[in-house]
Amino acid sequence: MKVAAINDLSGFGKCSLVVDMTVLSAMGIQCCPVPTAVLSAQTGYPSFYSKDLTGIIPEYTREWKKQSETFEGIITGFMMSQTQALNSLDFIRQFKTDNTTVLVDPVLGDDGKTYKNFSVDLLHTIREMTKEADIITPNLTELILLAGEDPETIMKLKSEKLISEISRLSMLIGGDQGKIITVTGIPMEDDDEVGNYILENGVSRLISSKSNRVHYSGTGDLFAAAFLGAFISGKSAFDAADLASRFIYTSVKDTSPATSPNAGVEYEKNLKMLIL
Repeated sequence: MKVAAINDLSGFGKCSLVVDMTVLSAMGIQCCPVPTAVLSAQTGYPSFYSKDLTGIIPEYTREWKKQSETFEGIITGFMMSQTQALNSLDFIRQFKTDNTTVLVDPVLGDDGKTYKNFSVDLLHTIREMTKEADIITPNLTELILLAGEDPETIMKLKSEKLISEISRLSMLIGGDQGKIITVTGIPMEDDDEVGNYILENGVSRLISSKSNRVHYSGTGDLFAAAFLGAFISGKSAFDAADLASRFIYTSVKDTSPATSPNAGVEYEKNLKMLIL
């Protein structure tokens, strides 16, 4: 199986294409990277070099169409600009078939705030990308933004009221059309736990795991890549989410307390958990 991964490549931070390539390879899936940018380190670092590669996405699209390439999966991550998102949307439309599962990770913000590269135009284009997706993997902030609602109000909700609102918003962004929605990093009543909400074919489940309350770089990318790999290998959305959650929790446990959150989690030795 082959998955096209449209994402940035960061030298430090254990995220994006580094995660896509290592996780999917461990699962026996060929990862075909489409780099949207190269960075010396992910953008959470206080200083980094970045080279925008937006212009190469149409070139990859044209060359791979010439080669008659096909993919069992397409996964998209961080988009630096609306132009990059538009090019990625065209890539999806060019290569998506009935045998292709498209996962869009709508990287827009976290903790109720948008990222520095956010714009209304970028949001609108990522919404168009989610319309082409089979699986959408927002965090809570991104779910709210995709649904066009107010993060400040919804982020204040707790327990059952929050889950009820997540369920409503998940239907709004595509759950009502049969898309699989996985909402990651949901705060739970117990501060030592974090939740992932999964919606598949109108049935939902909340999967919780232990948390040390540290926000590490790349955990969303780890979840998305492991989830897609497991799903296209035949697992249900719930089983795929459970596997991805256990993989991340084990990796967080193995990460030294001295490790900077910007550096990401020590997941490498746990890749064996993903061999299906």
